[in-house]
Amino acid sequence: MASRSEIISGCVNAALLDKADCFFKNDDDGVWIELLQNARRAGAQSVDITVTTAPGNNNDHSVVTMWDDGHGLDSFQDLLMLGHSGWDDRTQSTERPAGIGFFCLCRSQVLVQSGHRAVTISPAVFLGKETARVEPIGPFIRGTRLHFTRESPVAALKAALERVTLFCPLEVRLNGEVLPHYDFLEGALHRELIDGIEVGFSTEFKWHFGYRDLNWNFYGARIHEPFPDFKGIIVAPDRMPETLHARFNVLETSWVKLQLPDRRSVIQDPAFDKFVDKAKAAAYRFFATLERHALSYTNWREAKQLGVTLSEAAPILTTWHARPMEDGIEPVFGRPEQRLLSDLSDVILVEQDEENEHTLAGAFQCGAALDGALYEPRHEYAGYRWYQDLARIAGSTVFIDDVPFDDWPQGSSSRPEKIEIELRIARQGQQEQKLKLPALIHVAASGWNEIDFVAVRNSPWDNDDLSGPFSIVDFLMAALLRASDDLECDSWATQQEYFQAEVEREVNEYFRGPRATLLALLRNAIDWNAHQLAEQLGVQKIHFERTASGQRGWEIALDVPDVPEGTPND
Repeated sequence: MASRSEIISGCVNAALLDKADCFFKNDDDGVWIELLQNARRAGAQSVDITVTTAPGNNNDHSVVTMWDDGHGLDSFQDLLMLGHSGWDDRTQSTERPAGIGFFCLCRSQVLVQSGHRAVTISPAVFLGKETARVEPIGPFIRGTRLHFTRESPVAALKAALERVTLFCPLEVRLNGEVLPHYDFLEGALHRELIDGIEVGFSTEFKWHFGYRDLNWNFYGARIHEPFPDFKGIIVAPDRMPETLHARFNVLETSWVKLQLPDRRSVIQDPAFDKFVDKAKAAAYRFFATLERHALSYTNWREAKQLGVTLSEAAPILTTWHARPMEDGIEPVFGRPEQRLLSDLSDVILVEQDEENEHTLAGAFQCGAALDGALYEPRHEYAGYRWYQDLARIAGSTVFIDDVPFDDWPQGSSSRPEKIEIELRIARQGQQEQKLKLPALIHVAASGWNEIDFVAVRNSPWDNDDLSGPFSIVDFLMAALLRASDDLECDSWATQQEYFQAEVEREVNEYFRGPRATLLALLRNAIDWNAHQLAEQLGVQKIHFERTASGQRGWEIALDVPDVPEGTPND
């Protein structure tokens, strides 16, 4: 082919008209949105709509009449000129109409009346395969009146219209009743107009706010477009900071563009990227008005980059407690509490994955003291000056009679004289400090549901009642139980019950010895039902006598008082 120069430019092929019935999804919401949008652009203040069941269609077709009080139609041809809207210059500039909206009705036969003229447009006319004649009519029709049949039941059309009008500025009457409509941003704590879009920020907007919020509104057409949330509003020192959400009420599309023809997504382009930064800056300007905030350092740094100066986050920290391995187990030493701190000089942070957390918590309950208060870290604060200056437990080592636990002979039958936990405390710009605290028991989570612990000789729990500074069984349950969620495993409750029985056996043998353990097992064998029957029979003693070997080689006799003959006691 010979090389030659030519001039080309974008254009529209007439064949596109044949595909007009594919421009819209043809859902009820979408049709109402397009029709109300046309009415609004025509200057209408109110719209009257009637929806009734079409005769002879088993309630699955509806007849719709829609009459607005706008300025009406100057040119009926504009309705069918694909890509040409005929709106005034301001509307063209601020909303960039596609000139396609009326084609949302291209699957219906539509009677259009305006002024002293009317026309009936069939699907074939919409697609350019036939023509229609605009005829004069006698009575004057103010605004524009549409009459068409739609393949939707009345209830579905009503529900769709109610959804669409929620945040549409027009007054819409359905079968004579005014439909409610609201301020899309009601409940906003802060508003700003940015690039023709009213941006509102709130912890909870009043109307139809929830998960995956439809956070963009274009005169009743709502879509979801992801936008960051900002967690950091302090409502009370003991409550988690609340999250600031954003909504966008689109008034103009000159800068930020919505996808045509039905505005169901936001165009991702440099203009939108700039708008997002402006909206983020607006959120941070709101935080700048607050006395204090709990924003992450990442947010704080982003605000600075966007030209908004914020104070550092308030020192809100959560007290440290060794948490049970399983959520269903009650904490032994209390629950964490969130606090707003005024003095940070004694704060020491402890990671939740501290290897010896339960040994450390047990040591404090047994009298060990530390010059400081333990708090959980808040990693999102990393970078703030005050947070970087806090002391941290960088690690720990447990010593059994001055030997690191990992080197201590496992399975040793002798009990140690002392247990210590050595903490390595780090402070920014300072040499790491080591500090040893006395402990009475060390628990090692060495494997899945393995019961591995060691206590000092003559510990407080070495008594028949296992009484001590805290329940040793509860302590070990919190530290060691790890239930499996495999399908072939028992329920959580069954696993917990079985593991507790194992812990109780281990504890009895370790602290009580064989005789005391046997007595404890027999004492526990008298459950509520056995106690009630013993009360009923007046049993004072129960005698066990071995008559044969094996588990069942015991004879059991009850010492009961004499009872009158005929009294049921067996």
